[in-house]
Amino acid sequence: MNDMKQLFRFPFEDREWPVKILLGTVITIVPILNFLSLGYFVKCIKYGWHGRNQLPDWNNWSELFKEGATVFLISLAYLVIPLLLGGMIALLPGIGIGLAAIIIFIMALIIPMAIANYVLHRNIKDAFRVGEIIYLVSRVFSLYIMGYLTVTLAVILGVALLTGIPLIGFIGGVFIFYCGIVYSHFLGRILHQATRM
Repeated sequence: MNDMKQLFRFPFEDREWPVKILLGTVITIVPILNFLSLGYFVKCIKYGWHGRNQLPDWNNWSELFKEGATVFLISLAYLVIPLLLGGMIALLPGIGIGLAAIIIFIMALIIPMAIANYVLHRNIKDAFRVGEIIYLVSRVFSLYIMGYLTVTLAVILGVALLTGIPLIGFIGGVFIFYCGIVYSHFLGRILHQATRM
């Protein structure tokens, strides 16, 4: 994980990167269809785990959609209770909103490693082995938190662009998809590191 420049550059080393990224961008900005993007990110996690510095092919779309839907449900399962709890805590005067934001942030922090653990073991139960997931995060915490915060800020920027004028909006979509590729690959690499330390 020493060469961060290589991490950000690797998508452009694939000979078909313009087609793959353009297709991914269009899919990402279309509701429901964007489950395919989530499935593609699952493949990127696998590639990162195996140290393959290339972009996966867009193939087996039914499998991509299935994987994307699974990842969405894992994320939803992790967020539903914190969102409900956060909604109630936010009503408290003074510190309510701050406490709610902290609870949601902490739970959301677990989600990427939960997804990566599911990808590694191919069993949805492994996405909810919270003790194991926290242990894995703790082994690569500085890298994990750096990647999480970076991609969170990048996606916020991408969404802001996406809601702008049409041309800038499409650039925002490209940026979101690119960040998804890089972060998923990064996640696979640090998961590999966490399980081999």
